[in-house]
Amino acid sequence: MLNFFSALAFLTIVRIPKLGNWEDGQKVLYFPLVGILIGLGLWGIDTIGSLAFNPELRCAFDLIFLAIITGGIHLDGLADSADGIFAHRGGEKALEIMRDSRIGVMGALVVFFCLLVKFTALQGLPETTRWVWLIAAPALARTSLTISLVFTNYARNEGGLGTVFFQKNRYSLLSLSPFALVIPLMISPVSGLIALTGFFITLALLFSFFNRTIGGMTGDTLGATAEIVEAVIMIEGVVLSHWISL
Repeated sequence: MLNFFSALAFLTIVRIPKLGNWEDGQKVLYFPLVGILIGLGLWGIDTIGSLAFNPELRCAFDLIFLAIITGGIHLDGLADSADGIFAHRGGEKALEIMRDSRIGVMGALVVFFCLLVKFTALQGLPETTRWVWLIAAPALARTSLTISLVFTNYARNEGGLGTVFFQKNRYSLLSLSPFALVIPLMISPVSGLIALTGFFITLALLFSFFNRTIGGMTGDTLGATAEIVEAVIMIEGVVLSHWISL
């Protein structure tokens, strides 16, 4: 259980008294479960918001919850990744820029657009299946972290915190991922499979892009991946719900 609490403390603002070695890479096994817990919290906040606020304010509080519960670490990774990669200065320079804690214009724009897409998508989710997508988006976003850490390389040559988390070819760490992957199937097998296909295509494109631009993944690109996947799942919820209703 220590690794589960370690994963919970790493991905959220929940703090557990430190016991033993919390830097064990085994914690990535539990990222999908933490994602499901975040999704359940999002569903709860959204339900309360539906009783107290108009649709726009309800969606705004959903996004505020996601930012607060994670301490903004994924949004920070998205901003840093955008600043480094879109500087178009080459892989090594991009990695150097990504180390800078300051947010540049590209980082601010990408975060803004990501939040705008999420806000709009949240407004478009139908009430009947809304709860499924609210749980699925954070769950699959954190599952994408586990998949990334098992299938991709660490982009930086020097050692550091990232070397602890990257677990290349340790496929046993994927054993809890199906708990998140089955969530979209709760709507229907067809829409669920379409959503999962979009999820895996998104991951494949991101892996290819980051490998081509910086030679692999870093902590920042993991955060970017989580934010992008979360937005994609919300978009899929809107599109598939509209498609099913036609």
